[in-house]
Amino acid sequence: MDWPASHKLARTHREVLDLLQSPDPPSRNLNFGRFAGEEGRLVHRLHRLYRSLAAETRRARNRPGASARLVTENGHTWLELKDPKLNYARKSLLPPPLAEHFKQILTGS
Repeated sequence: MDWPASHKLARTHREVLDLLQSPDPPSRNLNFGRFAGEEGRLVHRLHRLYRSLAAETRRARNRPGASARLVTENGHTWLELKDPKLNYARKSLLPPPLAEHFKQILTGS
């Protein structure tokens, strides 16, 4: 059965969330089978991207003068990171399955 693209993307985002919540980060070399194929490479690439964004969010949350917040616009959730001292601003769209994970990072829970 060939799944619709939206179902595949939702499944990919759930896999990324599972990896982000895992206490042990996966290794592409040790978990080669999991990351094989086009879909596996996408999961690995997105996991690395959102893991980096999560670390950046934690740093911004703890840095004096910096801010990190979630903004909902037109049904989409955005993560805004700002640090005036570094003259840095970033706005990233979060897929719905990952928005709650970033909310937990921002609240420290």
